Amino acid sequence: MAEIRSLILRLTERCNLRCAYCYAASGRDVPDMTAELACHAIALCCPPGGELRVQFTGGEPLLALEVMEEVYAFGRDTGRRLRLAVQTNAVLLTPAVCRRLAAMRCAVGVSLDGLGEANGLRIFPNGTGAFSAAAEGIRNLGRCGLRCNLTVVVTRANAARLGELPDMALWLSNVGSVGLDLFRPLGRGAGANLSPLPEDLEAGLRALCRRTYQIRAAGVPFRLRELERLRRRAACTDCGGVYCYAQTDRSLAVDGAGDCWPCSSLAGREGFLLGNLRHGLQSGPPPGLEAPPACIACPDFPLCLGGCPAGRTARDDPPDGLTCLMARVMGEEMRGENDL
Repeated sequence: MAEIRSLILRLTERCNLRCAYCYAASGRDVPDMTAELACHAIALCCPPGGELRVQFTGGEPLLALEVMEEVYAFGRDTGRRLRLAVQTNAVLLTPAVCRRLAAMRCAVGVSLDGLGEANGLRIFPNGTGAFSAAAEGIRNLGRCGLRCNLTVVVTRANAARLGELPDMALWLSNVGSVGLDLFRPLGRGAGANLSPLPEDLEAGLRALCRRTYQIRAAGVPFRLRELERLRRRAACTDCGGVYCYAQTDRSLAVDGAGDCWPCSSLAGREGFLLGNLRHGLQSGPPPGLEAPPACIACPDFPLCLGGCPAGRTARDDPPDGLTCLMARVMGEEMRGENDL
């Protein structure tokens, strides 16, 4: 096995929300991950004395908090330096859960799409909105001295309102950054008419960038992750030509059955299975994740690197599709920052 830099453990396919666009809700019959399997994955990817980034995801990974704690204890007791992170919908972040995360020094990412109707696709099974519960969970993190980063799924419901996100982050008070994830028509979102309208996406992105600049100019250390990536790549003389580890053999996502994928977003998708943790893995990433020739020929390719391969392949994005639109607008805003 190649040196793994990022290990994603899909602890459960279960979730306590029923988000309208959830691409993880694909109906796969996968058991919850056992602590034994999780620790086996870590042992294969990281020798004693080594360092590894481990992300817990799902489903809702806090439904398997005890497994997370056993992973932490395994790393501590075997001399492995595990940098733990969890991606959660935040509604289970009670004060007690936050204290347990703090004890593990676990970084927290929260999925939240905006205020009011902008977050209207994130709902409980009974149809009620999840925003208030998620906001209280984020505040509970702050009461335990923890910060979090937000991931926003960009859909038709919130694209035009992206400019509100920095102020929402300030209102929550312990959010360090916001990142964007374009809607993917998979799982529960398959067949749904939820892709953002191009004109709404462009207007929302420009408003988001400019509000970010205003806040940063006031001395607030708020980050928009897409802009940060663009800045790093603009300053990089040799970034390797890949968007993420999933396009290499340094990323591995494992589900509760031990099946392995290049990243969690590709779990269950035909053609991207790497093998099984117990029965052997293929070497190298599967085909289909490389940037298409039209992207490589584009003058902006060194900045966008073709965009997220899991998202691009899920949308079957053509050149000049939503991925390209997002990269173009963000690049223009980054270059124009000094003109504001």
